[in-house]
Amino acid sequence: MSDSGCIRVPLAKYPGFNRFVLDWLRGDQRFLPREAARHRPAADFTSPPQSLVDALIESNRRWGSFVGPEVRRWAAGGTVTLVAGQQVGFAGGPLYTLAKIATLLKMRRELESEGTPATVFFWLATEDHDFNEVATLALQAKERAQLDLVHVRTTRAVDSHATVGSLPLPESLIVELLAILGIERPQWLRPGITFRDSFAELLATVLADEKVIFIDALLPELRAQGAPLFDAINARWDEVQRAVGDRSREIADAGYTPQVVPREAGEPYTLFFALDDDGNRIAYDRAHPPAPERTSTSAITRPLLQDSVIRPDVFVGGPAEIAYYAQIAPLYDLLGVRMPRIALRGHALVAPKRVVRIFERFSIQPADAFTNVDRLLADREPEGVAEIRRLADEAREALAEKMTAIGELALPAEHALARAINKSIGHIEYHFEKLTERSIRGLARKDRERFAAVRELVATLHPDRHVQDRVVGWIAYWCEYRNLLTERLVDCIEPDSDHFRIISL
Repeated sequence: MSDSGCIRVPLAKYPGFNRFVLDWLRGDQRFLPREAARHRPAADFTSPPQSLVDALIESNRRWGSFVGPEVRRWAAGGTVTLVAGQQVGFAGGPLYTLAKIATLLKMRRELESEGTPATVFFWLATEDHDFNEVATLALQAKERAQLDLVHVRTTRAVDSHATVGSLPLPESLIVELLAILGIERPQWLRPGITFRDSFAELLATVLADEKVIFIDALLPELRAQGAPLFDAINARWDEVQRAVGDRSREIADAGYTPQVVPREAGEPYTLFFALDDDGNRIAYDRAHPPAPERTSTSAITRPLLQDSVIRPDVFVGGPAEIAYYAQIAPLYDLLGVRMPRIALRGHALVAPKRVVRIFERFSIQPADAFTNVDRLLADREPEGVAEIRRLADEAREALAEKMTAIGELALPAEHALARAINKSIGHIEYHFEKLTERSIRGLARKDRERFAAVRELVATLHPDRHVQDRVVGWIAYWCEYRNLLTERLVDCIEPDSDHFRIISL
């Protein structure tokens, strides 16, 4: 179960995991190929223009990421290119953001151990306009007695569709986070800094020695390289719509839910937006398409832009991103874009050693951490619980027997009374069951130390009934553990695996 403090659990036990992706991991390749673990360099590599090379080096330098040699090596060809991406969430966003990067670094480590050079890119989704999502952060409280999530959030005063990357961080968010973390104000939270720059500078600090190349999705030189793709999609608009629609129906007919749906039933899929002078996403006019730097991609076309310009050999994504690729896979041949090998990001949860030790201390199976606390505790008291249930069953049978006898006696004289008795039996049994369950919970709570420990375990790994890596920010763990957090993630994470890890810090 455990490997150097890393507990391995099947993804099928991960609550709410995407069923399509589970089947894909098991070998169903009807909608998306799943190649072997060997990676391949591009056979048709074309050097990117010097303008893009220079822009990547300069933008990374501004963020404190000095990756000039790595960018030039990528531009010269001959390295395996690995890429993942994420929204520029406040304070680094949820733990899965760091898990994506750890997956890339683990893949690079494995390739280079075999003598294959690799380059790691991380795509900053700065053109996203979901302000409420990027301006929300959930943290686990430091105090053991306070196990509910602490939410740091703000919302826009007015409805807006502005791309979030260039928006300044709200001061209220920064002040609240600093108070919770109890730290001095770092450079990546300086007054007036944008979501994009704060996110990139934080990751550049955390990954100082890892040589990750960050890509701003709205980098003008990048958008310029996307012009041929934008033109091709405009020219074949109806074919693109049909291809996505046909594939979506195939996915639905197979019993899955397509990841992208039109805004209204019967409407076409959204392929592009236009950006106005203030960076707001507005309707896209096919008759008068905007310049590349004013063209914003949708969930359908964003992967195509990335893959046509960066030309990765491997794309690392989460379950939703895997499902996106399955839905748009026919567009690659249609538009002449080379699809990368698609790999699932490693899934990892983290916890202090004392929390992870609760599994062994109380003989708890890892998957049980995602259940109700009272039920989990009750299951650890098999003898007492069994005795309560035995007595309850005996009492219930006796009650039913006596009430039935009363009904039989009343039946010849009063039909209405018999019906009332039968109805009452149902109410009595319901309340009897509730009383039994309450007794079981009381039995479970008698061991206060165990109750507190198990409650902390569940609150750490499944807070508010959400799996930790999907909702909890990693910044508090990094402030406490620093490089140990990233080192443990990279060491333990399993790229493209049907298992996830619970990692002890």
